[in-house]
Amino acid sequence: MALISVDYFSSSLMRTTTLEVILPFDDQGAAYAVNSNLRHAEKTVEAQDSAWERMPYPPKKTLFLLHGISGNHADWISETRIRHWAESHGIAVVMPSGYNAFYLDQPETHDYYGRFVGQELVEVARRMFPLSDRREDTFIGGISMGAYGALRNGLRYCETFGSIVALSSAMIIDGFDQIISDDLFFLSRPFLEHTFGKLDEVRGSDKDPARLAADLVYCDRPRPRIYMSCGNQDPLAEANRMLAGRMRDTGLEVTYHEMAGGHDWDFWNAALPQALDWLL
Repeated sequence: MALISVDYFSSSLMRTTTLEVILPFDDQGAAYAVNSNLRHAEKTVEAQDSAWERMPYPPKKTLFLLHGISGNHADWISETRIRHWAESHGIAVVMPSGYNAFYLDQPETHDYYGRFVGQELVEVARRMFPLSDRREDTFIGGISMGAYGALRNGLRYCETFGSIVALSSAMIIDGFDQIISDDLFFLSRPFLEHTFGKLDEVRGSDKDPARLAADLVYCDRPRPRIYMSCGNQDPLAEANRMLAGRMRDTGLEVTYHEMAGGHDWDFWNAALPQALDWLL
């Protein structure tokens, strides 16, 4: 299992951005076999080439995994056992930095985070690594802000993603007036208006996952499978229940799972392995 850090210049963001990639490249059993072959074969370039050519490298199923507010691409490595889980499931995991943009496009500052995770990142990662280009092998997921971003962009770019995983989705668009507070920057009116635009116009727009779900059904576009999970002590639990019901009512396949926990890494460490089991 290789852990790779990548810096590259993004056309969607017009700056260098960083991502972490977990790639099931160095299969331990295959590596032992190659080592045994090399030790017993003639010490020639031809023998070495032949041994390495026998190692299997099929294109990998891939999860594009989005972090939450105030986080970055390294959160998954430092806070979870994602390397172990990816290896046990045999999938690649691509973890970008989304800063605090809710993975939405901000044309005024040329921060097209929606386009970045929904289109550019997938294309770039496939050029760099042996990843499957099949829709059914391409997944998007996240926690909190990243779960909202996964739902919004997984539905908007439904031709790209076959499945969506949303853990503790930050579904705040139905109740901006109830949550606005100056105590936290990401709940302040200036931040929310900069991120979402006019707050009274967000619901029913292309920033509303329920609206996007209805649109893709109405237009007969591909329908991603959706897995949602939330802690029963999470302040966002009711909003997640409601969204799961609204999307299910449109005709999408939505699995909603609730268990003990809050809005924290303890819950996400318990929920993510279950989500991966469902995904694969």
